Amino acid sequence: MPAKDQTATFSSEVLVAEGKEFFFAKVPPKISQSHLRRGRMTARIVVGERSFDAQMEPDGKLGHWFIVPSDVTKREKLAGRQPTFVLSKLDRQPEPVLPTSFASLLSKSPAAQATWAGTSTLARIDWVHWMESARQDATKRERAANAIDMLEKGKKRVCCFDPSGFFSKAFACPVEASE
Repeated sequence: MPAKDQTATFSSEVLVAEGKEFFFAKVPPKISQSHLRRGRMTARIVVGERSFDAQMEPDGKLGHWFIVPSDVTKREKLAGRQPTFVLSKLDRQPEPVLPTSFASLLSKSPAAQATWAGTSTLARIDWVHWMESARQDATKRERAANAIDMLEKGKKRVCCFDPSGFFSKAFACPVEASE
């Protein structure tokens, strides 16, 4: 498979998420397919005079969306506008922030720690995404325990998880707030 391009330029409206206190933009499907992996990943975004690292979230349609920081939205006056964004792939993906319940369990299991240390950053991102994608806290805790069990058995990748949400329809872009 050929390497994905490193940068892309696109325009997208900056929207307010319904019932949420954040701004977001959608990555056009062609850009998602040619520049991003199907699952969650981080990219550098430049808009106007500002740049920031944004977590590209899968939308369940083989595309992505991302949060535009409120300070960037205010300083660049982006809300409701359709600015030009420049997306750049990072040379290295940042390590994911571990859910508290998983971090606690991981700290108590040397076998799981050894397998975790031997996985790639993208695999760790998928593990965390799988745990965080559960809707209920009880399911999140159950997935954390299951992750430890799988890691203790030497499993380096979470099985049966569609990080794009396309086949399971598990993920979606936020709904735009109506005025």
